[in-house]
Amino acid sequence: MSKRSRRREAARWRGVCQAAACAAWRNAEWRRARVARPILSGECTMPAFWRPVLAVLLACAGAADAATRDDFLYGNSEPDGTGLPFRYFVPPDLVPGTHYPVILFLHGSGERGADNEAQLDNAANGAMQLLDDANLALQPVFMIAPQCPAGGWWSGATLATAIGLIDQLADEYPIDMDRLYITGLSMGGMGTWSAVTSQPARFAAAVPMSGNGATGPAASVAHVPFWFFHAANDGTVGVAGSDDLVDALRASGASTIYTRYALGGHGIWTVAYRHPLLFPWLVTQRRGVPDPATPPSLRITSPTSAAAWTTPDPLLDLAGSAVQGGLSIDAVEWVVRGGASGGATGTAAWSVDGIALAPGPNRIGVIAGGPSEHATYAGRVTFNDSLLATRSGPPPEPGTVVAAINAGGPAYVGADGTAYLADTAFEGGSTQVSAHAVANTEDDALYNDWRWGDFAYRLPLPDGPYAVELHFADTYNSAAGQRVFDASIEGALVLDDYDIIASVGIDAAVVFRHDVVVSDGMLDLVFANGSAGSARVDALRVIRGGEGIFADGFEAN
Repeated sequence: MSKRSRRREAARWRGVCQAAACAAWRNAEWRRARVARPILSGECTMPAFWRPVLAVLLACAGAADAATRDDFLYGNSEPDGTGLPFRYFVPPDLVPGTHYPVILFLHGSGERGADNEAQLDNAANGAMQLLDDANLALQPVFMIAPQCPAGGWWSGATLATAIGLIDQLADEYPIDMDRLYITGLSMGGMGTWSAVTSQPARFAAAVPMSGNGATGPAASVAHVPFWFFHAANDGTVGVAGSDDLVDALRASGASTIYTRYALGGHGIWTVAYRHPLLFPWLVTQRRGVPDPATPPSLRITSPTSAAAWTTPDPLLDLAGSAVQGGLSIDAVEWVVRGGASGGATGTAAWSVDGIALAPGPNRIGVIAGGPSEHATYAGRVTFNDSLLATRSGPPPEPGTVVAAINAGGPAYVGADGTAYLADTAFEGGSTQVSAHAVANTEDDALYNDWRWGDFAYRLPLPDGPYAVELHFADTYNSAAGQRVFDASIEGALVLDDYDIIASVGIDAAVVFRHDVVVSDGMLDLVFANGSAGSARVDALRVIRGGEGIFADGFEAN
């Protein structure tokens, strides 16, 4: 029997076994225990406690030699089959107690519909190459392939439902929620960007192909590893779409990989998905702790491997390493955003001497490049690292306001003369305005615009002591318990389940102060949604600290 015949026979028996398990369940008295949540077996809404029966039967049938569309089971986001249809791949030989990554695949516009088949046409337009034998031997993975409705788009409720399928799968299978990956092509490439920017804390890595998107949210997802693929001669979705997203990410300090083919047109994804480094790179990424060493990789290691560096010197020397897994690197270049640029000495081990720093923060990018791995399609691959180098003057005098930001609003001068900058240095979140009279302040306007959601502020500052002020009011909610959130400063939780209204009432201002020491050139402020509603901050003020400026600990005015 040929390999293809064996695979077809194995798939047939998998289907027979799935049907047998479903039939057994339907005949059991346990049907009353049917769970309300949608189940993944497609036409058979089997409870979780019957899953082992199916697993045993499938094991007896044997696993296919390599993934094909026949290895994908059927599912629907709703128990009655009226929701979003999807197919899903379960890796063979799951080890008890082990949790596995998931790849969410978003198809292009040509595969929209309701047959729950088209999204897997042409081996999912190349994406099934991620599930070949060698890759599954390296790391078994699940894959989810939803089908967008005819005339629909990977946005809004449809996209949210598609992302939610991961949680649905995790109810039934051992999923590693810190290793969730997303990829898509064309419309799905756009959807990949939209998915990550809509849920910045969700995915461990993303691979958009032949897509585009709004560059505005780039700073909020700079922490997510991206690998973009696009062809310069794409006549359907212009390559500028990926160019702009990559540039916006790198300008925000992201380390981003970009394979930009010269040829191949819109359908370059069938080539891109077989890149020999793609799958190994993808499965090493973990949410919140991306792996900077797996190639393609460029690292700045001197004067620091951290994201920021503060120095009084006008010139900066850099050094580091670059690796592309045995593939060629022919150039390493550096650029100061809005300033000078040039070439580095060396490639695998590279260095740059005497980069001129302007006073204040300087975003420096170092980019390695080489020919694309598919000579027929020419083009180049580039990958980068970034350093925020701040040239400092003499340390600020104690009591000096070194930063003041009107969160969610325009520049503003407070009643005490503090000049607040328009909202800046944030990552993530959204903004909103109101028009309420606010108690406990002469600066009502400062508390009628705000940033909310899961977000952060990252402020480059000279190392040393500071007092951080967080300004709050709740001009949106009407009762305690409707907004409960957390806030951290330099990694330390300073507000835990904080409720503004419970603290000071409706439409009333409060200012918290906390002493902190910055030791890495960057002040990190993180706000996270808690048990109710969304996190919120109205303004920030940072004052150079010193003995006697403020008492230790966290205080409220």
